[in-house]
Amino acid sequence: MTRSARTACWAGLASAAVVLSVRPLVSGTGWLVPALAVVAAVTGTGLLVRALTRRPGLAAGVQLLVLLGAVLVLFGGSTTVLGVVPTSATPARLAQLFGDGVQVVRSYSVPAVDLRGLRLLLVAGAGLTAWAVDLLAVALRHPALAGVPLAAVYAVPVVLAPGGSSGWALALVAVPYLVLLVTAGDGRRRWAGSARAGVRSARTAAAAGTGAVALVAAVAVPAAVPGLDERALTFGGGGGDTIAVINPILNLKASLGARSDATILSYETDEDDPEPLRIVTADVFDGQTWAPSTGADIPRRQRVQDGLSDPPGMSGAVREQSAVRRTSIAVRGLDQTYLPLPYPSTRVEIDGDWLYETSSLNVVGDGETTRGRTYTATHLEVRPTEEQLRTAPPAPGDVQEVFTALPEGLPEVVFETAREVTAGAADAYERAALMQRWFRSTGGFTYSTTAPNDGGSDAVAAFLQEKSGFCVQYASAMAVMARTLGIPARVAIGFLPGEEVSDGRWRISAQDAHAWPELWFSGVGWVRFEPTPATRTGQSPSYSQPRTPVTPVTPNAPAAAPQGPGPSADAPAPEEETSAAQAGGAAGADGELTGWQRVAALPWGWLALGLAALVALLLPAASAAALTRRRWRGAVDGATAAEAAWAELVDRTRDLGAQWPASATPRQSAAALGRLVDLPGQAQEDLARVRRAVEGARYGAGSRPSAPGAGGTGVLTRAATGGRLVRADVDAVVAAVARQRPAVVRWRARLLPTAGLRALLAWWDRD
Repeated sequence: MTRSARTACWAGLASAAVVLSVRPLVSGTGWLVPALAVVAAVTGTGLLVRALTRRPGLAAGVQLLVLLGAVLVLFGGSTTVLGVVPTSATPARLAQLFGDGVQVVRSYSVPAVDLRGLRLLLVAGAGLTAWAVDLLAVALRHPALAGVPLAAVYAVPVVLAPGGSSGWALALVAVPYLVLLVTAGDGRRRWAGSARAGVRSARTAAAAGTGAVALVAAVAVPAAVPGLDERALTFGGGGGDTIAVINPILNLKASLGARSDATILSYETDEDDPEPLRIVTADVFDGQTWAPSTGADIPRRQRVQDGLSDPPGMSGAVREQSAVRRTSIAVRGLDQTYLPLPYPSTRVEIDGDWLYETSSLNVVGDGETTRGRTYTATHLEVRPTEEQLRTAPPAPGDVQEVFTALPEGLPEVVFETAREVTAGAADAYERAALMQRWFRSTGGFTYSTTAPNDGGSDAVAAFLQEKSGFCVQYASAMAVMARTLGIPARVAIGFLPGEEVSDGRWRISAQDAHAWPELWFSGVGWVRFEPTPATRTGQSPSYSQPRTPVTPVTPNAPAAAPQGPGPSADAPAPEEETSAAQAGGAAGADGELTGWQRVAALPWGWLALGLAALVALLLPAASAAALTRRRWRGAVDGATAAEAAWAELVDRTRDLGAQWPASATPRQSAAALGRLVDLPGQAQEDLARVRRAVEGARYGAGSRPSAPGAGGTGVLTRAATGGRLVRADVDAVVAAVARQRPAVVRWRARLLPTAGLRALLAWWDRD
């Protein structure tokens, strides 16, 4: 590999590392694979073009073309021909996506949701970073300046990530950059004279050492330095109070409230008592935030204009009894990628590319935003009966597993409070109703726009203790408590119905932003409950207020089991409830794990770590064996067989502790081996035969058969028979050396041979 190729590889690794350092700023990893792929494409293009043309300037231009092609393939959508050829509509689409990404950066808190506009910025930025680093380090031969774009990108998570960036992220970026400096700097000065090169090599070594010391200090010192506070902007504004952005990631310290009463959207509906308009659902809870499990791209065939899929969990009977309604919405001052809709919508009449997720029915713009939109939604007015909710069968295993998952370290008081509040309940519906009633009236809670001080993993516990907060905390607390009881739950984000301005016409302001929990009841699907007090939300849904009195608990009659997996219909003991909730609902409805659940329940992280450790242990032996096979496969005559035998002897005895200079002749090397160990007579003869064979191949001495009794009869003839006899001589010498070395040295040479690694490093350093 040439010097410039090595430099390009290290430049690509440094660029990939700095892309990974941005990971804490984004919720989800769907952007990461395309970003790293673009970095690899830019780096690989530079390697290929320079290898073929030897023209660095041309390589830089082709790299930009490849980057542009990647952006068109990933984000051009239906505006391109064959996915890569732009049309007149392509620039407008990319400009729209760019604007969406800028809006996310300006208005969303960290971590921001992985929306398509932000993904464009991340992927294109990763490609431009790789291009700039490659240009400076390889084409312009100024590797030190390559640190400028790397530092510029790395500064973003340092400033924006809660607590700053980690020391490991710094090391991940700094190590390949330091190696890049040493590798490129060493190569650029090989033209110099020996004395001058020695001085510059010493300077390079000193600089690398200084960098290494600085890196260690940079990793160690931040532990004692306070980090930046997270500034959550859950409800943001732009262009005055008339433009609003709702963050789909709910931080438990942030409020959805806003001071402005300006109308941000209005709607007209034939529904007498409108439900809240839902923007997005958040189902992943890490102890501090709720976030939507959005990451993978939605298939473009899932267009809302063609009709949405059936609501998850809803039976045909419930759908037939639900009235079909129409709501026309006009957005004035809301700039959002998710589309506000009644739930569940079945079809949306809207211009542009709007796609829906089948698992949540969230509607996301494919390069579109809500600003200035008018659209009409056809949706269902679902009014489940109390009997349907009481008799709902257990949730499917996949729903139970995902929507009852809880973070590790959740305070025990949350589990205890959930059990105490629902102690008199006979089924999952009564448990939900009792929690709602407790939050709204009997628990002593008050609605306040001031959050408890604790916004960390104990935020829910702090809210339950202080009993004062806003809708985000009410919704989060009820959803978490429901999960502890085995009831699948998530949090929805959207708007309250707002103010009716005329018959059937309503207006919504930024003050109507709201969050509420949704609980799963099979046959009905996701059902809204309203724990936030009536001072904020008004009347709770009629179906959430039981008409049948709650069954009291008697000393000999334990409460019925919560909805979810379990071996019997009886409620588990308090300890069993906690264990079942912490297990995350891994069992199926019949209490037994399904085949896929058994697979999913395996400790994949530990298995992957064990596999990686096994590969690392086997790699030295496997690479050495592959090197040996390659050597002997190339032994086609006496000379090549002699060289293969000598290289094999040198590698294997070096693992046993033999050392001699690389410039030593075969005779000097054999003498050094004799000084290391006292070889028996037969091994000495075998060593002499191998030595004379390689000397004959290199220098011509011994090219003719020796006289009988001279100890070298037919050396080259034996080598020419395929190398088997000479290879046996090598095995005999190595075995004789090994017998006289300590046991630990023998086992190390057998299990961890270094020949393959040395060959790889030699290939890497080759010009």
